[in-house]
Amino acid sequence: MSWWMGAGLGFLRGGPLGAVIGGTIEHFLGKKLQKKLQENLPGIIREGEFITSLVVILTRVAIEAGALSPKQVEVIHKFFMKNLGYSPPDLKSLDRLIKEVQSKKPDIDRFIDEYKKSCQNNYNLLLLALCYQITLIENAVDEETQSQIKKVGLQLGLSYDQHNEIREKYSLEPFRTPYYILGLSSDASNDEIKKAYRKLASQCHPDRVATEDEKIVHEAHQKFLEIQSAYKELEMVRKF
Repeated sequence: MSWWMGAGLGFLRGGPLGAVIGGTIEHFLGKKLQKKLQENLPGIIREGEFITSLVVILTRVAIEAGALSPKQVEVIHKFFMKNLGYSPPDLKSLDRLIKEVQSKKPDIDRFIDEYKKSCQNNYNLLLLALCYQITLIENAVDEETQSQIKKVGLQLGLSYDQHNEIREKYSLEPFRTPYYILGLSSDASNDEIKKAYRKLASQCHPDRVATEDEKIVHEAHQKFLEIQSAYKELEMVRKF
């Protein structure tokens, strides 16, 4: 029994996407489309999970800055037509899912995990690049959207260097990585990270400038929060 007909279908139907998934099962897993998928993206072991998770993630990233535009929908359509052999009638099943995601706005964490499993981590950079494509087409890479894409990259297990390579291709400024903020290289040890954090947190603590004017106190507070955020992010990535 396929993932769609078994636990996977229950996984989605029991969640915020509802019964709309049921109407697209057979279409997603038609033999013609499965064959095209394996030819163009070999190594995918669960086609239904891959397709659904991809559409959910891209739609959620795109609507972070507002309503999904026709140009953004076209990005998804073009990917499926070019890489998976979808024809215009085939796209109707995707559009139903896109519409439901816009309505329900499901949390994407579990869909990222399902995406990674279904493609065995072979196409993680592809997903990140598509996230940028779908936002840049409407110049919608605001702070909230960038934060969302950064979260996607981290959950995909991509390094900051890999992420910045993608950003460079789209002429975007590199991320101020936690290593950069703490004045470290990406190969710093956990002990070096902890030591750098303690030193900077002490040097930049707002209490040191408590008697200065409001602007200086505010700047010190923002710097201190940035240092804390960088350390917490590395705690999560490094798991120390």
